[in-house]
Amino acid sequence: QVGYQIRFESTRSPATKIVFLTEGLLLRQVQREPTLPGYQVLIADEVHERHLHSDFLLGVLRRLLPARPDLKLVLMSATINIRLFSRYFGDVPVLQVPGRIFPITVIYQPIPKEEASTVGKAGKPERLDPLPYLRVLQAIDHKYPPEERGDLLVFLSGVAEIGAVLEAAQAYAAQTQRWIVLPLHSTLSVAEQDKVFDVPPPGVRKCILSTNIAETSVTIDGVRFVLDSGKVKEMSYDPQGKLQRLQEFWISRASAEQRKGRAGRTGPGVCYRLYAESDYDAFSPYPVPEIQRVALDSLVLQLKSMGLGDPRTFPFLEPPPSSSLETAVRYLRDQGALDDAEELTPIGNLLAQLPVDVVVGKMLVLGALFGLAEPTLTVAATLSVQSPFLRSSQPNPDCATARRPLESPHGDPLTLLNIFNEWVQVKSERSGSSRKWCRRRGLEEHRLYEAANLRRQFQELLRDHRLLEEASNQTSDSYSRQSRHRERRELHRLWRSHTETEGRKRKVLRLQDGADNSSGEDNDGGGGGNHGKGERGIDIQDVKFKLRHNVEELQAVSSSSLSSSRLAVLKLLLCRGLYPQLAVPDHLNTGRKDSDQIFHTKTKQGVVLHPTSVFATSPQLLHAKEGPERGGSKDSVEGLSCHHQLLAFVSLLETNKPYLVNCVRVPALQ
Repeated sequence: QVGYQIRFESTRSPATKIVFLTEGLLLRQVQREPTLPGYQVLIADEVHERHLHSDFLLGVLRRLLPARPDLKLVLMSATINIRLFSRYFGDVPVLQVPGRIFPITVIYQPIPKEEASTVGKAGKPERLDPLPYLRVLQAIDHKYPPEERGDLLVFLSGVAEIGAVLEAAQAYAAQTQRWIVLPLHSTLSVAEQDKVFDVPPPGVRKCILSTNIAETSVTIDGVRFVLDSGKVKEMSYDPQGKLQRLQEFWISRASAEQRKGRAGRTGPGVCYRLYAESDYDAFSPYPVPEIQRVALDSLVLQLKSMGLGDPRTFPFLEPPPSSSLETAVRYLRDQGALDDAEELTPIGNLLAQLPVDVVVGKMLVLGALFGLAEPTLTVAATLSVQSPFLRSSQPNPDCATARRPLESPHGDPLTLLNIFNEWVQVKSERSGSSRKWCRRRGLEEHRLYEAANLRRQFQELLRDHRLLEEASNQTSDSYSRQSRHRERRELHRLWRSHTETEGRKRKVLRLQDGADNSSGEDNDGGGGGNHGKGERGIDIQDVKFKLRHNVEELQAVSSSSLSSSRLAVLKLLLCRGLYPQLAVPDHLNTGRKDSDQIFHTKTKQGVVLHPTSVFATSPQLLHAKEGPERGGSKDSVEGLSCHHQLLAFVSLLETNKPYLVNCVRVPALQ
């Protein structure tokens, strides 16, 4: 009767009375059923977070309520701007429920100026000084006896900052034998993230170094101490340069209170703040809504497909900048998704139903039309999930060497295609070792499972629109059918056994679990390595994969190699989908070091290759002549420049530098 529904998984049934689901999925349901007839009550939790989907959903529901007077809508939050939300829905009543939080002592410990992060050469900030963080660990050791339970949760702004504190804290932990230091951020493997839920041995505390992922998304039992840096890294969008920027900001007072609250869940707690009380008073009361700082292409497309009219007049809770809306409308017109009257075109209607960026959606449609659906499905899926390459503070050269045979000289999307295809082969031949295969290559297998699920979703959407033919159900002999039936029955039994008896059992951490977690690897032995393994060491993720997918069909399409002419067409389709996102190399690149290669886009000068790009590690690929790709004579490449390559790119991201992310090289015309 109580179920959940997430992107690729659902426990919902006709008997379900209560269902937990994401805002994005509810918006997809509104697209299909505008009045949401299946619901009597909707509860939107954590509305103060102001995510893009959350704000859009509230606007959709506000328009729906007059047509559904029987529908009850409840908004929930611990740190909400009550006046703003109440007025938005017509001065609705407010219920304040006193929390059961334990008392929390706040200690302000501003970082002395001489220890604050200074600006070094070329205007880049120096590495974060970990000393103020170590002082808090020492203070806890000095004041609280080890037999008193209570772990420390540290909020830092990003992965680099976590790396700096991790190194110093691990050295301190090795010296005192009283701490297990664990990082927590979204680019870690799932097994490494899961370690934060495990229990330290007696007399030892966990020190969890986290981004704002632990502010509301994750609740970790046993936290008694919180250390708040007061900083967060957020994505902002520059509509002029079509550029995503990851920048560090001071948090809001609402976020500071959320972080403090993590210390008082299970008993009285202590919150150390590495800033002054006057800084706290100067913080903005609430965070900047995501809708005011990100690209709005997908939002405008979805709004149009739901028949909600002109996005400029949509009743947003707080409207986005008009420049962002105009940029989104212009971009969608340029991509052929909107016509001159700003109405959806047939391809725009299809793109609105694909849960991906417009450029990736266009690749999918073009791939289906040109008979290259299978490789395009894989490329689109791998580009739409988080990168499978694990981040670590100490890069492992063995992983890079093991990955090299999978790297494509044509670029990152084709490297991802090679990785996915090889992984499917490994799973179909010897499924038990696919986890080990990924670990040796520095890959997060969970991302490849996500890509496989997304690939299937894309495939079904293309079939629904008759851009792909239904899979032919080849008649097999009765023995094969019985064998397949027996296999599925056994997989269902394993899955039931896992859900009934296993779930996720908390393990007791060992002191050495905190010493090697920066590698991003999980050991098949103890520690966090067996997360997701059920009876007799069965990999439950592999069981789910086999239940969800036709492995034989996947194996067949991933084993077929592309001829040079089909590869040329595939690159053309990728570039057509990405157009006009092109970069040209600077004419002085030949005299620069590999890491200093510079490129220029139409809107941004002086961008560089992202460190994960195949061209960053092998820049000679960009200097080489483009060979005949159509399998013909030299005449077949006549008119192509031998002087430089163009780069088509999926996105522009600025952190400490502006980066080209996920690039494909194409020869320039003379």
